[in-house]
Amino acid sequence: MHDSWVQSALTIEGKISNFDVVYAGAYLTRNTHETEDYTDYSLFYDTAYGSGAYFKDNAGNLINPAQYIVGRDHFTKTSHEIRLTSPKEWPLRFTGGFFIQRQVHEILQDYTVPGDGTPLGSVAPNDISVPDWPGTIWLTDQERVDRDKAVFGELTYDITSALSLTGGLRHYWFDNTLQGYYGFNSTYSSHEGIATCFTPFVPFHGAPCQDLNGRTSGAGNSPKVNLTYKFDRDRMIYATWSKGFRPGGVNRNGGGTLPPYKPDYLTNYEIGWKTTWFDRRLRWNGAVFDEKWKDFQFAFLGENALTIIANAGEAEIKGFETDLEFAVTDGFLLSGGFSYLDAKLTQAYCDDQSVCGTPAALAANPGYEQYAPAGTQLPVTPKLKGNLTGRYTFNLTSDLKAHLQASAVYVGARWSDLRVVAAESLGREPAYAMADLAAGLEKNTWTAELFVTNAFDKRAILDRYAECDASSCGQIAVYSVPATPRTVGIRFGQRF
Repeated sequence: MHDSWVQSALTIEGKISNFDVVYAGAYLTRNTHETEDYTDYSLFYDTAYGSGAYFKDNAGNLINPAQYIVGRDHFTKTSHEIRLTSPKEWPLRFTGGFFIQRQVHEILQDYTVPGDGTPLGSVAPNDISVPDWPGTIWLTDQERVDRDKAVFGELTYDITSALSLTGGLRHYWFDNTLQGYYGFNSTYSSHEGIATCFTPFVPFHGAPCQDLNGRTSGAGNSPKVNLTYKFDRDRMIYATWSKGFRPGGVNRNGGGTLPPYKPDYLTNYEIGWKTTWFDRRLRWNGAVFDEKWKDFQFAFLGENALTIIANAGEAEIKGFETDLEFAVTDGFLLSGGFSYLDAKLTQAYCDDQSVCGTPAALAANPGYEQYAPAGTQLPVTPKLKGNLTGRYTFNLTSDLKAHLQASAVYVGARWSDLRVVAAESLGREPAYAMADLAAGLEKNTWTAELFVTNAFDKRAILDRYAECDASSCGQIAVYSVPATPRTVGIRFGQRF
């Protein structure tokens, strides 16, 4: 994979009378080019459906159906924001402004079957390559545009010198489109691609026609109320009620039976504290929260290994998080964090009520994949996470400093998928703990450090996935993404 980008930003600060005015703008352009092996997809689809029988060369001879992906993506992103803020010394303060953003993603994925030196394709009318793309069994050529706008305002009132009340509201609009081509040639499939293109055929970018033109838009409000009480300059507590959202969008195969996915909404109830103790040698922050998640979006591997985003009803996340930093001595600093999350569905997910909507229907379809019962743990969300770092700094000479550091991290067990059948196919990702070590020197502007990451060489599993869904292929190759093995290195640096 090759990734290159240019990112730029501009901030202008000024005053109108005694009000602060800030403009912030940003522009990003990014290009990625990649090739990726896709042999297992060919293998398992061939095993399940005998698809390799259609993969022939120009002479009509069977060829190796293994394939790989050539992908190119181009991103552009532009944003503008302007805000006006009242003087900080006022007992009633406000901030207000406007935000606008436009993001474009041009997607090109060429699924190529090279064969054994004789590429996919046979004499017309039996050529199953995508027209004008010799050797390409599947082509994705699409353009996604996300447009966001918002106006926002926030008021803060000092009820007393210690108690403050803040209220805010953000009104937003979103308008997202996805258009282009995805699929096979009509000589290979009558369900996706050329067979379902809009007529008359009109080329889209490099694709022969267009079979996808989806749009979703909406508007709404995100409110917030916060109450803060300061005991003194070193200790405060707060309570917050707030709502947030993610915009909806169009699935890549939205030209078929899948509708656009809807926005999801999160309501947050939170109580927290921020404190320092012992002449500010100890900092201790934390929060407890309860989050209600409505129509939450989750992604899974669907038919033809296309990623699909669906709305899974309602979920709840109850949790606690805290972080601590303690200067034990002038040279010894201890810091760490911990979180506990109880994240689960509060209603069953079922995309077809006739198949899994009742206990009797589910019992008749025990292997149905688009189902998860209430109480299912949300994917990629461990119940426990924690980290701890100790750093000791000392002087070797008057101008030579040294440090020793050790850190550890723990991540609990989690699932890769929400759906029960798919999650069990991939297997549960086990809990893991890893440690890093470092020792360094610093003199004037020069630094040097010897480090050891993953010091005990743990084969921690960071993620699991498959190229082909179990319900489609019957059996799958499960890939586990491991942590980087033990790495020993030396770093040198100089500050100017």
